[in-house]
Amino acid sequence: MFPPTDELNVVVAGVPYGYQGDFSDGRWLTEQHIAQIEGVGPIVRLEHPSVHDLNNGYLVERKPHAVLVETSGILKDWESLPAILFEPAFRALLNPELRLVQSASAGVQQIAPLIPEGVTLCNASGVHAPAIAETVIGSILVHAKLLYRRREEQRARRWTQLPARELAGATMCVLGTGHIGSAIARLAQALGIRTIGVRRNPGVTPGFDVVVGASGLDDALTRADYLVIACPLTPETEGLIDADRLARLPKGAYLVNVARGAIVDEAAMIEAFRSGRLSGGFLDCHVREPLPDDSPLWDIPGVDISPHDSHASNLLGDRQVELFCRNLKNLINGEPLINVVDTTRGY
Repeated sequence: MFPPTDELNVVVAGVPYGYQGDFSDGRWLTEQHIAQIEGVGPIVRLEHPSVHDLNNGYLVERKPHAVLVETSGILKDWESLPAILFEPAFRALLNPELRLVQSASAGVQQIAPLIPEGVTLCNASGVHAPAIAETVIGSILVHAKLLYRRREEQRARRWTQLPARELAGATMCVLGTGHIGSAIARLAQALGIRTIGVRRNPGVTPGFDVVVGASGLDDALTRADYLVIACPLTPETEGLIDADRLARLPKGAYLVNVARGAIVDEAAMIEAFRSGRLSGGFLDCHVREPLPDDSPLWDIPGVDISPHDSHASNLLGDRQVELFCRNLKNLINGEPLINVVDTTRGY
């Protein structure tokens, strides 16, 4: 807890991936955001340097006690993301006074190994959920209503009736019942889709008709018209959806991955698309990012590729700041922080 006479030095660095706003100078906070953060308490001292300056060696004026950051961390591939803080610049923010690192990402595999002992790491779980849920349902509707095919017919000036399906009565299996999985399931239920959640510890969870543990995954897959992957990447989930599990899906099932590419055996997935075991898919994440030019996934009919931005939203920045402010208040008052990461589990 910070006594009222102390200063709480706060740094915001790196632009949240998917942020829809002006960050041409390497800063993204609006005047309203700055007022919100500084309004947490009179001891807050905010510094919002340009991420470009930080990556070029600029050092902040005050050693931070709390940091809101979007960083590539140990993942060099992430350095291609716009206005992201590189690992050396992030390391320069670490100091003995640091108490809180608030990641702007829900996944933390890129940053967790860098967090010193005694510093609490929190993720952005929940911030991205509404936008991702809308994207997932949008992709399923496009598939079910054959909207791409309809556009092709329109361009060819063909008056063709197509066999679109109604979603009511379909079954969706969602791996991961956290903020994102639950938000997806709630929208799916509104369309009459039966929802099965899979999580480590099964229990009643909003948005799901049924929740099963890991031992129930194989059975759930046999009933899934739609398989949605929304769980963290951990040693337990890496390669979880392999060829055997893909074969358990009903023929013609649709695959959505908005988590991490490595959760699915990519070669087995490609074969399932090509063979028709899977009728299509929406892939927002990939084993290698950016997706290589020579990846066969670019050209498989019925497979939609997005550059890991299913969470892109005009409201993303507001939600990031709201979560950060709640944690700053809790830090000052000595109350439990939100979205604390168990680094042993990876989420």
